Amino acid sequence: MTTASPPITTASPGLKRPADEGPAIAATETKWYGLSPTEAASRLQVDPARGLSTAEAQTRLQRYGPNILEEAAKEPRWKAFLKQYNNLMQYVLLGMAIGSALTGDWEKGIFLFLLTLLIAWMGLSQESKAAASVAALSKAMKTVAKVRRDGAMSEVSADQIVPGDVALVDAGDRVPADGRVILAATLQIEEGALTGESVAVDKLVDTITKPEVPLGDRVNLAFMNTNVTRGHAEILVTDTGMNTEVGHIATMLSAVKPGKTPLTKQVDRLTVIIVSVSLLAFLVIVVAGLAQGEAFAALFAVGVSMMVGSIPAGLPVVVTTMLSQATVLMAKKNAVMKELPAVETLGSTSAINSDKTGTLTLNQMTVREMFVGGHRFTVTGEGYSTQGAIRYIGEAQDVNIRPAYIAMALNTDAVLDDGKLVGDPTEGALIVLAEKGGIDVKATREEFPRIAEVPFDSAYKLMATFHRHTDVEGRHRVGAYVKGAPDVLLARSSQGINAQGKILDLTEEMRQWVMKGNDYLAGQGMRVLAFAGNGSTPRPSIRARTCWPRCTT
Repeated sequence: MTTASPPITTASPGLKRPADEGPAIAATETKWYGLSPTEAASRLQVDPARGLSTAEAQTRLQRYGPNILEEAAKEPRWKAFLKQYNNLMQYVLLGMAIGSALTGDWEKGIFLFLLTLLIAWMGLSQESKAAASVAALSKAMKTVAKVRRDGAMSEVSADQIVPGDVALVDAGDRVPADGRVILAATLQIEEGALTGESVAVDKLVDTITKPEVPLGDRVNLAFMNTNVTRGHAEILVTDTGMNTEVGHIATMLSAVKPGKTPLTKQVDRLTVIIVSVSLLAFLVIVVAGLAQGEAFAALFAVGVSMMVGSIPAGLPVVVTTMLSQATVLMAKKNAVMKELPAVETLGSTSAINSDKTGTLTLNQMTVREMFVGGHRFTVTGEGYSTQGAIRYIGEAQDVNIRPAYIAMALNTDAVLDDGKLVGDPTEGALIVLAEKGGIDVKATREEFPRIAEVPFDSAYKLMATFHRHTDVEGRHRVGAYVKGAPDVLLARSSQGINAQGKILDLTEEMRQWVMKGNDYLAGQGMRVLAFAGNGSTPRPSIRARTCWPRCTT
């Protein structure tokens, strides 16, 4: 089966102090991963069972500020306008306007000055539209979070969360702030925005005793703007806003000074060449004229006129117009540019290098191939759409693969909601395949209710779920469904099911073709999973008409 892995203490109290209580102490100085949930709660002065009181939450909100990423101070309108003159061609046009005025050619001087105003206005207008679009997107992305306050769960805007709040998250939620995990039930969080790795991380409550732990290994902490892909958790908020890990990234990005784009550099080089040639010609005219006895004032006027005529005054207008049109086209593709030259940078890109984490893609996984009973199948379709076909490779045979589909439906937590996945991308690919195979995932889960589970752990490389069902004789039974690494499940299995659904003892030859299929798929760069079951035969129904064998791989 293929689918799309003693407590530390510090001197600082962790919370920032208000101005009237002395200098602020950064919250990140406390190594929260080295504190137990009880110690963290004591440090934050909160009872996790009741959470903060509404009054205390408001007090802390006034003290620490809203839970938002601060934006750079808005640039004054006049300053943004003057910034449009910060390029060499604008300098040249202004110099030409002044030179024309000094030589008495007021009409040309005024025309050139008005031209610089037009260029500046066009750039400022386009950048203002982009800034307004970004602001509208920010307002549309308001997040509502679940927190425990006054002993009850309530929903609040994520920007109202404060240190000491107890946030409750489930699969599909976004973590509203950095915090210490104090309760975790099969919790997995995708932290690709911080670590670059899209594979969800298993989160634990246990205290980490190492003195220094890299960000990716702080498995008892949750970070702002990361996504919960599985399970349930209670998170004791420790840091908000710019004190979060993503806030630190925002701070570093704000300190980066943008450089000139390739087009801007080329225009500057062209301007230097044109101005240099014009100045040389001007000097030649003046020197040659003086040598022939001409008046300097007349020679100067002629030289300035020649310079004005040789410099392409329309070049900035053409460049600005082209960039504006490109910005509009990019906006139609849902890419908003805050500054005009930024759109040209993408056009100058000749190669984009990326790793295979999924953070630069849609972060979707799709089942592409299956091996069932020694038979190979390919799967068509993209993403989380259930539109697709399962095709047998080779001569058509009657192969019973419905047991595998049932295992995919039951041994997963992901849910499809109108084509959108809530949960782990790998599990999303599995339930999509089950739907393509004719299984109603929701109905199957209702028919075989889960009563217990063994969550996936990297130590034993499998996940098991236990379901109540009724066998063919009408007796109530409990069946198990397992998914995990092929070699691990194969080592734990004693029987298998063939293409016709018949249960057979696993022979060495059968084990070899299972591993051969695993090696083939792994060699194609695919993630490989195997499925197994252990339980009595369920009673046939509309949703699942295939009997499930004992210990099937």
